[in-house]
Amino acid sequence: MTLPDLLSLTVGPIPWLVWGLGLLGLSLLLPEPTIVSLGCASLVTSLVALTLTGLPQQLLVWGILSSAFILIFRGLVPRQSKALAPARYAQVREMIPAAGVGRVFYEGGLWQARCQISDVAISPEETVSVVGRQGNVLLVTPLPTAESQAQ
Repeated sequence: MTLPDLLSLTVGPIPWLVWGLGLLGLSLLLPEPTIVSLGCASLVTSLVALTLTGLPQQLLVWGILSSAFILIFRGLVPRQSKALAPARYAQVREMIPAAGVGRVFYEGGLWQARCQISDVAISPEETVSVVGRQGNVLLVTPLPTAESQAQ
């Protein structure tokens, strides 16, 4: 087929409808906004194909709609936010002496931990908040207790 033959090719709405439904079916297995966008653009192009019968015009409409739907649908996908992440807690297993290193149970494993407040010792079985990490040592702070808040 030559280029003039491709430019004069006419396509009805059925191939666009089948392609759009196929992409939307694929998006059930691979939930990606781009696949959904291409499928929705194909379905709308199948409606446009009722009036525009030339393939180049249909491809132009499909390309514009695909780009617009991609921009719209990607904006609807929520992003991960560190501000919304839950606080990270650990359980002290071995005492953390003042300005020293102890052990905590954190995310399924034992870690060395140091209190970020250098003059505070933390006893075993206390829950601490993990605020950072230096190499393989977690930086922790004690959680406020009712006694410390009353003072």
